[in-house]
Amino acid sequence: MKSIITSAAIALAVGAVSISAQAPQPRPPQTLSAYLQGQYANIKTNLIRTAEKIPAEHFSFRPTPEVRTVAELFGHTMEAQYSYCSNVKGGVNPAAGKQFEKTVTDKAGVEQMVKDAFAYCDDAYASLTDAKAIELITIGVAPNQRQASRANQLAQLIVHGNEHYGNLVTYMRIKGIVPPSSAQ
Repeated sequence: MKSIITSAAIALAVGAVSISAQAPQPRPPQTLSAYLQGQYANIKTNLIRTAEKIPAEHFSFRPTPEVRTVAELFGHTMEAQYSYCSNVKGGVNPAAGKQFEKTVTDKAGVEQMVKDAFAYCDDAYASLTDAKAIELITIGVAPNQRQASRANQLAQLIVHGNEHYGNLVTYMRIKGIVPPSSAQ
């Protein structure tokens, strides 16, 4: 009887050790900079894959006359993206005056524009720390200048990109295309 109890106790102890070894480890707290970097990676993936996935003949598609075409939607989104990132990085906006929304209309041009805009912003996110995220920067042009944190501008880029990714998802669904975020 003692050997049965001893064997059972050993089995329970081994089982408990085995279960505790398999228990998920707590995740470290997510910092502001890590959160923004993760969200940026998501919108980057979704927009680049969307530009690649939509067939060339759909870049002039607009669901109703009052809304932008696929190409115009990408152009508008990337113009804003350059603006947000140039605010964070300082200096001249390399897309200023280019009017992507009106000038980039074909699939190849849109794909390149999207990749270039993300390449321009990549280092703004990659070099972000929590300390840099809360630093105040000056945005706008006199007399309409104001102070905002870097995190404000980088979060705005993500919010704006997701807003228009949502539009693109609707356009894709109308055309029978499964959006990249649903295809994963």
